[in-house]
Amino acid sequence: LEEMKKRKVERWNQILDVIGKIKKISSEIRPADFVPFKAPVDQSDLSCRRLEELRMELQSLEKEKSERLKQVMDYLNTLHSLCKVLAVDFKQTISDVHPSLDEDGVPMNISNTTIERLALAIQRLRETKIERMQKLQDLSSTMLELWNLMDTPIEEQQSFQNITCNIAASEPEITEANALSIDVMNFVEAEVLRLEQLKVSKMKDLVLKKQTELEEHRRRAHLVGDEHYATQFNIEAIEAGAIDPSLLLEQIEAYIATVKEDAFSRKDILERVERWLNACEEEAWLEDYSKDDNRYNAGRGAHIMLKRAEKARVLVNKIPGEL
Repeated sequence: LEEMKKRKVERWNQILDVIGKIKKISSEIRPADFVPFKAPVDQSDLSCRRLEELRMELQSLEKEKSERLKQVMDYLNTLHSLCKVLAVDFKQTISDVHPSLDEDGVPMNISNTTIERLALAIQRLRETKIERMQKLQDLSSTMLELWNLMDTPIEEQQSFQNITCNIAASEPEITEANALSIDVMNFVEAEVLRLEQLKVSKMKDLVLKKQTELEEHRRRAHLVGDEHYATQFNIEAIEAGAIDPSLLLEQIEAYIATVKEDAFSRKDILERVERWLNACEEEAWLEDYSKDDNRYNAGRGAHIMLKRAEKARVLVNKIPGEL
């Protein structure tokens, strides 16, 4: 009989222990829905079956708690990464979700409400990250175009290298600390504004430079006529504000490309023309030489020139037939 009483007390204590653990975990994972577990006042059912049922319930709750803890930790890690990139105060962010997330020695709240708030905080920061990323990429593209337009030295571009390297990055690829901070955004915006202002002051010089380049390409390609293009690229029109300088530069660039293509397609002919023009110069020298009464007193250098000029005369008569 004493042995039976002893076993009954042990079984009862086991049941109370399991019930206590169930109560504790339930209050942690579902505090809003938690109803205090009332310990039975009678000990009519102390069977192994009842103890096993309680243990299974406890096991299920422990598994749910473990999964919730993992989910909360994953959310916290994601939040930390987002805060790092955006230069947002991580501790303040999680404290706003629930104070227990930022307090030492206090059990972490893993309720549904906390998990939902963490998810919302992540969504909000991710939207901010994407918005800033797209804006920064647009600014970086504009900045690169302006640098290229005004031949900005590489040295001046170095301080923006860690920013322009993300110009084609996707949202998950941007993980560097402060990469999308407000300070970085302002830094790039200030540079773009500076370049825009510089662009206005230098645009006229750029147009003149490109016009000179175009003239040089036309000269090398021996293009004559078609002078109406010059009226299209009128500096006075820029000064009067009648034409967009950027558009004018694009037109000149397009014209240069056309001239280059034309020159390349006629490369063989142009080379022959160049030889013919050089030969004409040599022949002109020969004409002058033949009229010089002192030509017979000339030194060896003049005789060498004479031979070159005679060869040139042959080319002058020959090349036009090949064109």
